[in-house]
Amino acid sequence: MSALVVSFSLFAFVASATPGPTNLLALSNGSRFGTRSTLPFAFGASLGAAAVLLLTASGLGRLIQEYPLLRLSLALCGVLWLTSLAWKLYHAPAVQTDDGTECARASWYHGALMQPVNPKTWMMALTATSLFAPVAPSGSTAQGFTHAMLMATIFFIVTLPCIAAWAWLGDACVRLLKSEQRLQLLNRVLAVLLGVSVWSALLL
Repeated sequence: MSALVVSFSLFAFVASATPGPTNLLALSNGSRFGTRSTLPFAFGASLGAAAVLLLTASGLGRLIQEYPLLRLSLALCGVLWLTSLAWKLYHAPAVQTDDGTECARASWYHGALMQPVNPKTWMMALTATSLFAPVAPSGSTAQGFTHAMLMATIFFIVTLPCIAAWAWLGDACVRLLKSEQRLQLLNRVLAVLLGVSVWSALLL
């Protein structure tokens, strides 16, 4: 069990620390609102990703794999929604406007709700379910759910500081860039990267 925990923790770290829609949005919010204000988003995103993993490991993953049309529909919905976020980020002002237009601060529920439509989250969950399947007999439902809960808990614990680190990186970028024009360029670069990461997850 201890070897499984260590190996899955390493998997969770790689899956959480690498660039993706969630981390790019955390970086963007960190650059505009600061690390502390982005922590609720990081918490919600970590919780949402852990919930997707729990559902997948509990049996939803098998259902998605058995019905390719369902998997494609979920992926398309997620890609279109995240593409709209990339579009808003591209056209968002570098600093908070007086009326807050197009510059709303992402809260915990934004982070949580984006995970069910995040292609990277589903790819991670399906991969984790396949690689770290329980060694218990297939008939042990209770033990299987306990295993899924353990995976989800570990993933939440590992993911939270990883997303927070991306928010801190965005906060640090503000101190380095300083000018509004450079911050605007950062927003647009992040928006393009967000779009590329989303569509590459669907097409590859």
